[in-house]
Amino acid sequence: MKIVAIASGKGGSCKSTTTLCLAAVLSENHKVLVADTDPQGSLGWVADRSEANFDVVNETDQKILSHFREIGGYDFILCDTPPALASEALEVTVKLSDFAVLPSPTSPLDIRELTRTIKEVIAPSGTPYRVLLARVDSRRINEALSIQSQLMSAGVPTFNAIARTFVAHERSIIEGKLITQYKGSGAKDAADDYRRVASELLREMGV
Repeated sequence: MKIVAIASGKGGSCKSTTTLCLAAVLSENHKVLVADTDPQGSLGWVADRSEANFDVVNETDQKILSHFREIGGYDFILCDTPPALASEALEVTVKLSDFAVLPSPTSPLDIRELTRTIKEVIAPSGTPYRVLLARVDSRRINEALSIQSQLMSAGVPTFNAIARTFVAHERSIIEGKLITQYKGSGAKDAADDYRRVASELLREMGV
């Protein structure tokens, strides 16, 4: 079993969307448990409305989180973490995980907070990670690629795949579907972005 933390020290970084989309893609061929450690509990609400092929548990107690590796019956546990650098749940979850995915939009403020998350939480934990540039406007893809190149040049492990922003992400939730189930405009492209991310993640973890 592999535990993957979806982490960021800032709200609005696309953590929940990334967790849901990766769970939807990975659950097509693997047994997946999503652990929502964010007190808002939004993942469970979305999963309950959709025909999810994965299980969801809401848990914020760091003592219970520390025993997640004892859970059996799953190939992956994906942990959506709280958007706060000082959160004990974030620290415990990252240390427990085999890998961390750090989604981040490309604005200067988001990149600054991404840098803080790496420095203050990820690096001290020693957990392998990659940054995922997410919620990227397709009209500004070249700008995102430039930021991606800058991160890589600075020695920051970064996914080659980029998760673009699509209205399909919001509309699929409204209709009670995962992005892999939704058939509306942009859904295939949105799902394919996360299929590429999942493929890189599996290779990186040697699965």
